[in-house]
Amino acid sequence: MVERDLRTGDLELDRLMAEFRANSRELSEVIGMVGEVAGQAESPDGKIKVRVSSSGQLTALHIDPRAMRLGSQELADTIMDLSRRATEEAARHLMEVTRPYLEGDRRG
Repeated sequence: MVERDLRTGDLELDRLMAEFRANSRELSEVIGMVGEVAGQAESPDGKIKVRVSSSGQLTALHIDPRAMRLGSQELADTIMDLSRRATEEAARHLMEVTRPYLEGDRRG
């Protein structure tokens, strides 16, 4: 999209429009950063790994064939625990990315 530097002749309106354009660019950048946020966790032995999006949606699951030796309940519990930990990590990353924009004065 081509951005034009439009001037109305009204200094206050021109200032507000410039501020709006700057804020719009900043918001687009933040949205892009949020989209890149993810959380990951893996079992201590590295046989089970999960990855979640910024919203906590499971985006990847790796189960090493050796992990299949676990009982079904232990495997399920491990996956659930790892998913929870990955989601917590994603939430921490999301807060780091958005904190400057959620606080009162972002520029000061």
